[in-house]
Amino acid sequence: MNKTAVSIVPCKKFCGEAPLWMEQTKELYWVDTGRKECHRFNTRNKTSSIIKMDGFPQALGRREQGGWICPMEDRVVLLDKDFAQVKDLGSPLPAGTPLLLGDGTTGPDGLYYFGAYDPEDLSSKEGAVYRVNSDLSFELVIPEMALPNGMAFNKEGDKYYLTEMFGNCIWSYDFSKETGQFTNKSLFASIPEEDGYPDGLIMDNKGGVWSAHWQGFRITRYNPDGMIETVIKLPVPTATCMAFGDDGGLYITTATKGCSEEQLKEYPESGNLFFTETRYKGFQEREFIEK
Repeated sequence: MNKTAVSIVPCKKFCGEAPLWMEQTKELYWVDTGRKECHRFNTRNKTSSIIKMDGFPQALGRREQGGWICPMEDRVVLLDKDFAQVKDLGSPLPAGTPLLLGDGTTGPDGLYYFGAYDPEDLSSKEGAVYRVNSDLSFELVIPEMALPNGMAFNKEGDKYYLTEMFGNCIWSYDFSKETGQFTNKSLFASIPEEDGYPDGLIMDNKGGVWSAHWQGFRITRYNPDGMIETVIKLPVPTATCMAFGDDGGLYITTATKGCSEEQLKEYPESGNLFFTETRYKGFQEREFIEK
């Protein structure tokens, strides 16, 4: 099944990322990884606003006690509900490393998982996935990844999917909420070069895996067996990530980053927020639980 998404917020983000749906307020939040800001869109009255931040946010997670957990480029911070910094957790990376922090998500164990990658060599296997434990310590959980990017746990909490962007693939793992262990790594999907690089990743409540294509003009939904079920075409080259609203609508962030001058002229909606209706629904983002 093929569909097309349309632009609904003309925000022209450098690199819109990590959209997060807030069911109670009917608001969508997403960050611009190349600017010190977060964007908020109220789907009830169709108004939007920009929230200035102290650093370059890479993703957002909700905190159980209110506010947010946020990987910046070089550190992870806790924020209050108004995005003011509460605590700087630092970084799990050694001093002097070229690595930067990236996308993240909260697991069924209430802990926060995020990636790290080498911006000078995107194909470097020095990339990895870390987690923030409830005592606010860091722990390495998945090593040797060439730009680990989008990641998501399924609704049941026993499967984890991870995009290896410069491996052009998506991996699946079994996950134990009790032990925090990732096991049985297997290749879930390979993405042909002509379809772009796999970027952000989310899941629906039927076990479907949704992947955004960087320079691929599309979003893909994979069935739980890894077969392509839906392709949503975009009128811009670079989709970065997605989030479901509670009406089944799919919100899609995009980027101008990486687009040539010719592409920006030909595809002027690059960087905007897009929307399409689907027959699928998501589930509420989990909350980070700290002691």
